[in-house]
Amino acid sequence: MINRFIIIFIVFVFNFILACGTCYGDPNSSAVNGMNWAIIFLLVTTGGVLSGISLSIMSIAKKAKKYNKSKEV
Repeated sequence: MINRFIIIFIVFVFNFILACGTCYGDPNSSAVNGMNWAIIFLLVTTGGVLSGISLSIMSIAKKAKKYNKSKEV
């Protein structure tokens, strides 16, 4: 019950909870351009880190499989 009240209070009372600059303001302003580039940068950074982790795990798995095959012979 108290969680609902807090959410309703935040949504309807605070004026700073607005849509993004594209929906609410001028889509061609420099602040919106900066925000868009920041989002793209964060997505690329996150994708790069996750790709690196995935490739590391796949490399370790491949080496372990190769090691197990060499032990059998």
